[in-house]
Amino acid sequence: LPSEIGQLTSLQSLVLSGNQLSALPSEIGQLTSLQSLDLSGNQLSALPTEIGQLTSLQSLDLIANPLRTLPTEIGQLTSLQSLYLRDNPLEDPPPEIVTEGTQRILNYMRQKLEQGTEQLYEAKFLIVGEGGAGKTTLSKKLVDPSYELDPQQVATEGIDVIPWSFELRDGTPFRANIWDFGGQEIYHATHQFFLTKRSLYALVVDTRKENTDLYYWLSVINLFSDGSPILIIKNEKDDRPCEVNERQLRGEFVTLEKTISTNLKTNRGLDDINQAIRQYMTTLPHVGTPLPQKWVDVRRALETDARNYIPITEYIRICESHGFMKRADQLQLSDYLHDLGVCLHFQNDPILKHTLILKPEWGTTAVYKALDTKAVRDHLGRFTRAQLDSIWSEATYAPMRDELLQLMMRFKLCYEIPGRPQHYIAPQLLSLDPPDYDWDDQANLIFRYDYDFMPKGILTRLIVEMHEYIENQQLVWKTGVVFFNGTARAEVIEHYPKREIRIRVSGNDQRLWLSVITHELEKIHRSFDRLQYKPLIPCNCSECKNSQTPYDYPYNRLQKFLHTGNPIQC
Repeated sequence: LPSEIGQLTSLQSLVLSGNQLSALPSEIGQLTSLQSLDLSGNQLSALPTEIGQLTSLQSLDLIANPLRTLPTEIGQLTSLQSLYLRDNPLEDPPPEIVTEGTQRILNYMRQKLEQGTEQLYEAKFLIVGEGGAGKTTLSKKLVDPSYELDPQQVATEGIDVIPWSFELRDGTPFRANIWDFGGQEIYHATHQFFLTKRSLYALVVDTRKENTDLYYWLSVINLFSDGSPILIIKNEKDDRPCEVNERQLRGEFVTLEKTISTNLKTNRGLDDINQAIRQYMTTLPHVGTPLPQKWVDVRRALETDARNYIPITEYIRICESHGFMKRADQLQLSDYLHDLGVCLHFQNDPILKHTLILKPEWGTTAVYKALDTKAVRDHLGRFTRAQLDSIWSEATYAPMRDELLQLMMRFKLCYEIPGRPQHYIAPQLLSLDPPDYDWDDQANLIFRYDYDFMPKGILTRLIVEMHEYIENQQLVWKTGVVFFNGTARAEVIEHYPKREIRIRVSGNDQRLWLSVITHELEKIHRSFDRLQYKPLIPCNCSECKNSQTPYDYPYNRLQKFLHTGNPIQC
């Protein structure tokens, strides 16, 4: 654009979308009457700092540009109501801030202007895999290569977080947070809360465990990590080779970077692993992003605090001691740290909002201490508040029993049985065998979800969400449930090997009851950013009606038929 555009001082709307603009002249800042600026669909890799002078601007559209950063001066746009940033590879502001919307972005940029910034050199390294593969040994050997394997090593309950510090080549201190995830299936339900984006992942497999489901673990990482790099680490116990079809896996999972062999007992290959982890972790896109100075100061204070949790009043005191005075800014920081998994602060929960859990692993360990208790398992996931009080009797848990129970509810791990106060069920511990019940299969409404990859826990979350409708509070098992609303019954069954959930509805107002259940399932689906699935309805023509393998219509195709009035062909 010519610099003379800055002379149009009365201009109120400027639409420059769909061009090949790679830069804007600094004189754009002279358009002080401008209220709407559309720069979408260009080649802008940076914006001039003078854009902060457009104090009348109400709408700024930057969709589909190669912008990695925004100038901090954006924080001066006090009249801005709408800021559109979709389809930009933004690193600053961080994605966790961008998803919060225009006012939170402006607030963040304003804080950077007021406080100055500091670059944070740290990253999250997550280790996943089956139980007993060597995940905990790897995490300990990265920090201390002389660590000796403990044959009596207790399996990780939930998550362990281990700090690992080293220096970059230029001497800059770097901090890695190693997250060691328990491999037992019971822990998978909460993995999604901590498998974060912009991290490095390692999948540990070993020769002793031939049943490691590489496809499952890589798919789980792919679902939650938004393109984070993955390493496969083959722990070749007794130096027996561990075969992995790397070419085939790389063809399906493009973020699989490398496969490295090791024997963690003898340290063979440990140097190569150490070097690869450092290389990938220190070059993650967000490393070195400048954050508001007081954010960095408060975060350091929280991370060096030895306590497992603090009341919100103590968090506010820590913020104020660092000159961080505005309540809205303090809460935005705790929200950001929650999104990163640095701490847990559920601001919209009436019980949990009063507490900052500084050590997420403390919370998850407490939760699984309850679910792993023999009495709870033997009773197929049924437990009472009195049992929890006994399980959490240690001083580290006792003062926080209410909050820990609420955390279990928040993670959708259990529900209170209607009509039986302080009696709970954890559906993932229910029996695999369905109870006996009758079903009228005449004129059923049938619906099916077919998943490209099916994460674990969808059905158990649905059971928790809709537990008040479980028929007689009896017709529920680990892979199925019958919901009754007084006029219609819905049977929902998960077929995990087939990657599907089947629903059939009988009774009156079937469509209405089906729509309630699919609405809840869609809410669960939306919590997985990249989940791929197809809603399907079986054909009810004369040939398909009694078939075991009827033709399935995609739901959206039937909606089109309904809208256009076209006849349906089986």
